[in-house]
Amino acid sequence: MTANNRPRIILVHGAWVGSWEFDPLVQILRERGWQVDALDLPSTGSTESMLQDAAAITAAIDRAGGPVVLVGHSYGGVPVTEAGDHPAVERIVYVAAFALDAGESVITSMGGALPGVWGISDDQLTMGRSREERVAMIAADMPPGVPREASEQLADLFRPQSLASFSDQVSHVAWRVKHATYVLTENDGVVPPAFQESLAVRSSAEIVRIPHGHAPFQEDPAGFADLLERVATPASVAT
Repeated sequence: MTANNRPRIILVHGAWVGSWEFDPLVQILRERGWQVDALDLPSTGSTESMLQDAAAITAAIDRAGGPVVLVGHSYGGVPVTEAGDHPAVERIVYVAAFALDAGESVITSMGGALPGVWGISDDQLTMGRSREERVAMIAADMPPGVPREASEQLADLFRPQSLASFSDQVSHVAWRVKHATYVLTENDGVVPPAFQESLAVRSSAEIVRIPHGHAPFQEDPAGFADLLERVATPASVAT
């Protein structure tokens, strides 16, 4: 299979982080001949909305100039759902992601209230009300044996997320009209696996279960690249 037969992969990060979370995965996929874009969402580090995130994804799909596989991680599943009904999208891959339905937002999907461990100020949210809480939340999702310093380094990369991105409602539901795969992270300490399961089942997505935490592409980038290659490879050229 050549690069010309393959769709372009567009990676969409979750809340509080950036395209950097995909750096190891992007390197591996490009070395294997894939065309890959990792986006930075406008709502991270600002007060921009989910709809502006969706517009950024649409612009990236337009620039691709051909078939696309959209990969949304965590919050990134929301604007991916909003923008993913684009004609060029062949498949959506949700990774521990919020695959929401019409009229839902991140906040309403969690019962209508923000978790008490999130900070809120100036129309922005922080993961944890303090650095200590943020480090603890990240550490709880790490595989056994990972030193605490790794969680501290990650925590210092996190930025505030706009409140609007979590309160904006979905109006276009791409998983109703596109093929979808849901990568369910069974050791997730951030988005509970049971919640992921409910979203995946409702969306009728193909469910792939993996024994990893919330960011499997960081825990095992090569293994996740293998998974993504299998999902993204068009059936017509698979061998």
